[in-house]
Amino acid sequence: MCTGLVSVSTLGSDNHGGRLAMTLTGHEGHVTSVAYFRDGRLLASGSEDSTVRIWDTQTGEEAMPLLQTSEDPVLSIAVAPNCQSLAAGTKTGAVWIWNLTAPLQSPQQLLGHSKRVLSVAYSPNGLMLASASGDRSVRLWAIEAGQQLSAMKDHPGEVCAVAMSPDGVLLASGSSEAVWLWYCDTGKPAGVPLPCQNGWVLSVCFSLDNTKLAAGLSDSSIRLWDVATRIPITVLHGHTDPIWSVQFSFDGDFLVSGSEDKTVRLWDLHHADSGETSFLLGSNSRIVVSVSFSPDGLYVASASHDGTVLIWDAGRTQAVQALHGHSEDVHSVAVSSDGGLIVSGSDDRSVGVRDAQTWKPKFPLLKGHTDCVYAVAISQDGRLIASASLDDTVRLWDAQTGELVGEPLQGHAGGFHAVAFSPDMQLLASGSNNMTILIWDVSTRLSAGASPLSSDAIVYAISFSPDGRLIAAGGGGLSIDLWQIQTGQRIHQFPTDRGHTILSIAFSSTGMHILSGGSDKVGHVWDVRTGEQSVDLKGHTASLHSAVFSSDGLLIGTGSDDGIVHLWDAATGAQLASLHGHGSNVRSVAFMPDGQSIVSGSADSTIRVWNIAAARAQSSGNSHDPVRAISSKGLRDGWVLGQSDELILWVPADYRVYLNSPECTTLIAERQVTIKPGLIWHHGDDWADCWRAESLTT
Repeated sequence: MCTGLVSVSTLGSDNHGGRLAMTLTGHEGHVTSVAYFRDGRLLASGSEDSTVRIWDTQTGEEAMPLLQTSEDPVLSIAVAPNCQSLAAGTKTGAVWIWNLTAPLQSPQQLLGHSKRVLSVAYSPNGLMLASASGDRSVRLWAIEAGQQLSAMKDHPGEVCAVAMSPDGVLLASGSSEAVWLWYCDTGKPAGVPLPCQNGWVLSVCFSLDNTKLAAGLSDSSIRLWDVATRIPITVLHGHTDPIWSVQFSFDGDFLVSGSEDKTVRLWDLHHADSGETSFLLGSNSRIVVSVSFSPDGLYVASASHDGTVLIWDAGRTQAVQALHGHSEDVHSVAVSSDGGLIVSGSDDRSVGVRDAQTWKPKFPLLKGHTDCVYAVAISQDGRLIASASLDDTVRLWDAQTGELVGEPLQGHAGGFHAVAFSPDMQLLASGSNNMTILIWDVSTRLSAGASPLSSDAIVYAISFSPDGRLIAAGGGGLSIDLWQIQTGQRIHQFPTDRGHTILSIAFSSTGMHILSGGSDKVGHVWDVRTGEQSVDLKGHTASLHSAVFSSDGLLIGTGSDDGIVHLWDAATGAQLASLHGHGSNVRSVAFMPDGQSIVSGSADSTIRVWNIAAARAQSSGNSHDPVRAISSKGLRDGWVLGQSDELILWVPADYRVYLNSPECTTLIAERQVTIKPGLIWHHGDDWADCWRAESLTT
């Protein structure tokens, strides 16, 4: 039994408690649009259930009678600047306008569109309304008279978005692969459209100071232009799917976006040029189709196809603490020989480079690959980083500047799965889907040695011997192959169990042993001279994705699809520690050169750094702190377990992936949660003793 307060602190961003301020439920269909009132106290939401609801953002209750459109699904809404009327675009093409001072009165209808109205926007003075439709037109209406003032029909496709400039001069509309600009008073084009290359424009907005125009695109990017010059400012990348909504904060310093990737992101426009812009504010269970900043900039409302309206805490002091973690599976981690850098590759198509002393990123995520980065490696001198991707390229990066070095290396079809530098840094090897190993001269970027080396199956793992003369490879075949690099001669084949895939290979520091891991769930240590197995590492319950020796050869670290990192005695195969904390498959592990820590990367999108001494002490049972049980036993149905598997503390589902334990000294992620006991924390086998201890301290 434990008593006393348990504190929960968050860093970066979090989607439970720390970031999610309120959930509004009541709609019976997809919520398609949200809009704050000017005072920030009220929030409107429109839904495909043919209703508009007005919410009190402080209580979460509905503040006005339900607004209904006679079974016409609502696709877009806008609140008038004076907050006295609300407009809604519907699936039939009608635009409905309610007088909010008398919400029970019959609404006004503006008729003219022949297809669905996807976006509506008021003019700054509230006298006009613009509507964008699937009929390829934008129409401008005089609200009081209910008359159409102009129709802009030159769009090449359906118009998904419309916005009015704050000075009332310009109207922006998004259609096909361009943003179109029009003069509000005449309805005539205001120059040539702003091209968006290969992305369909799904959302547009002006900054309140009328200096910037933003567009969210189907290619998952956001483009910004200078309104006065029409010159592009920057392109923002961070989402992985189409962006359905963008909106500037009232001070213009931030931008919020909602995407088909189910996330809401906050962008710091002060750092747009450096790329340090995107902070994950939160995520929904379905696609996010609309976002809206509160006037004070402290909250963001999002509308989702899951039928909910979520209000997120966007407080600047916490939002700008971006941890620059990966947003998708981490496939590979590597540590430089001097222990100064940790490099990672991810499904988010980026390469992360982090200072291993401060754990801060050296620069923003390195981007350029067009598919997942499956493997990364660092040269012995720490000057070059290699990244191998399923986009059929290997890229070299300058580890000091983050710049791309030369053109991408190509040669494999079907994507690269493995990459490694030779110890002398002169060669770079890669393995791929097409059953070959390519070897390049790093300085000339040309084929070297007997490249390519042919394998009998897909190559998932490769490793150079410490003297650089041999290369070992394994994959979907029936053996681990050992080649002499210069001649290309296959000098050894270590037979593996039929039907099992080799996913990881590593030489020992002496070159006398090879360590392998794969789908048979067991780590194997092979004697290079005899080809015999000397040690088997049994303990994982799923495929073993990564297995490595420590630099002194005394320890082995393994990571598995069971989500656990194991530490082993390399000589005997005895299991020394089990590290729990990752919420999904552990794809890669790497020892720090000093042997005091091990780094792991996971499909839960996080990287963890573990203290080996603390992990071994915990596994030996020397620690009685219940919170330390997180790393030794993991969670059972969300519960932290005690020494006898008793239930100690329940952890909300949204916290579990980012939960930190004492053995995990560093958690690299887009968010982080730390649970700590209060000053009064009693534990033991006897409930009464714990109760009495609590009584004595109060």
